[in-house]
Amino acid sequence: MTSDGYQGQAVKLLNATQKAYAVAFFFLPLSKALLFISLAIGFMLFVAGGGFTRALRGWRSLPWVWPAAILAALPVLSLLVHPASSRLVVQSEASYYWIIAVMTFLAASQVRILPWLRALVGGILVGFLYAELPYKGWWPLDPPSLIANYILYSQFLAIGVVLLSILYKYENSKAIRAVYAAGMALFFLGLTSGMGRTGMWVVLVLLPFIITNLFAKQNRGKAALLCVLASVALLMAPTVQKRIRDAASDMQLLQQNVTQSSLGYRLEMWKTAWGVFRDHPLAGGGAAGFEAAWSSQPRGAEARAFVEPHNAFLFYASFYGIFGLLALLWLYASVLLTGWRRRQSFEGRVVFAFALVLVLCSVTNTVFMGSVSRAWVMLFLGLQGALLYGAPAQLAARKLKEATA
Repeated sequence: MTSDGYQGQAVKLLNATQKAYAVAFFFLPLSKALLFISLAIGFMLFVAGGGFTRALRGWRSLPWVWPAAILAALPVLSLLVHPASSRLVVQSEASYYWIIAVMTFLAASQVRILPWLRALVGGILVGFLYAELPYKGWWPLDPPSLIANYILYSQFLAIGVVLLSILYKYENSKAIRAVYAAGMALFFLGLTSGMGRTGMWVVLVLLPFIITNLFAKQNRGKAALLCVLASVALLMAPTVQKRIRDAASDMQLLQQNVTQSSLGYRLEMWKTAWGVFRDHPLAGGGAAGFEAAWSSQPRGAEARAFVEPHNAFLFYASFYGIFGLLALLWLYASVLLTGWRRRQSFEGRVVFAFALVLVLCSVTNTVFMGSVSRAWVMLFLGLQGALLYGAPAQLAARKLKEATA
């Protein structure tokens, strides 16, 4: 085969890599099995086509890399302190999932991520339709992953709303913009009718960011008005009103020292996690530390099932001590700062929005637990590689692609 033939084959494999990742993003909210199969295929195509080698040659480190390396190493190092941990699977998953972030980072530095994000929105839409339509027979697979629990479902709807607002901002076609706006409205309605408070919380806090994506600078007054109207609509929705009344009832129960409620359980978990961190400030209690402390007190059947504190910050503090907590804060600050500095570009705005969503979700949920939740975190961390897509090495690769297409 001639050199031109090799180059043409490399371009085809790079295109195939992009499509495999798009398929993976589509199945992220729908099927764990197909998600990981698609990622494995994408990894192999990326390596076989030379994209992996080119990405390494053009490697430019971003601030997230070092705290990510620490967070990946801590579960393994924790076994040296807690060798008898009964939750070895948790330890291993907390380490090897970071491979997804690194490989996605490298791939995103070589190809455009726009098709991936569109595919993700499509997957969320399919999951939303499955959840909301009474007839389920049209979906040929197991129930979509995003409906595993209402917290995860609300997270994906919130991600969909935020991503669609960014896609809308950078889209020139009025017809496609209308489709994006309709998708945002559907996901917003899904949030108002669902029970997941995490997604509601994320969208409510990020409404100014979401709405300003829909308007030019000269229409800030309209943006402010729409922000107020959307906030009122969200807060006045019957399901949201019920959640507010439930929270008020939970507060009354807490004043009577009754913790058998949604809010009561969460506060008890946070208190337990803080206690583990306070007792083991340097190395944490290990993967089984929180569970042991939690089960040491009499719990009801529902409460006994909890194995993590439903808060990412307290999760890393109680599991891995001060080093875990500081590494997590370092990671979040790095991604926020990186996205903020590049927020005027499409890729930078995606990174910044993801960082905001990640921080907000981390307050009420341990986003690093559960295969689907951990996967979306790793995939979105990897999207930072798109910020390197315009580097000289990547520009040369694109010119090669155009020349041999």
